[in-house]
Amino acid sequence: MVKYELAKIKNRNTFMRPKDPSDIPFSQKLDMMISKIKDRVEREVPDRGYFRNFAEDMALNHNYYGKAAAICIERDENVEGNALLLVSVLHPHVNADASVMLTSGNRDTILKYMNNKDFKNEVANTINELSESLKG
Repeated sequence: MVKYELAKIKNRNTFMRPKDPSDIPFSQKLDMMISKIKDRVEREVPDRGYFRNFAEDMALNHNYYGKAAAICIERDENVEGNALLLVSVLHPHVNADASVMLTSGNRDTILKYMNNKDFKNEVANTINELSESLKG
């Protein structure tokens, strides 16, 4: 029989756990989410043709009614090569969400919109409004 020192195993595993997402400030989580979605838009949205819809999400803290928020890129079914930029918030108890479209266009149009200095504030305000709308 092999004997293990449980104290050493427990201590080792505590360092391997990821940081609790609730410890990260909202602003920092939002920056990470925006950065990831920008990178994916540059890589995955072509000038023409088909692409898969994708999203980047984050958990919301207790200051918001919603459970999680996401920035989504969906292809525009009506115009080839165009995409829709959406923000959505997931309801905490029901399998439902509230979402709003911020803009649509080709890859360059969406990247230009996302590189605007007010984009982060717009997304934060939209998340707050959508979270409040889920209460009713």
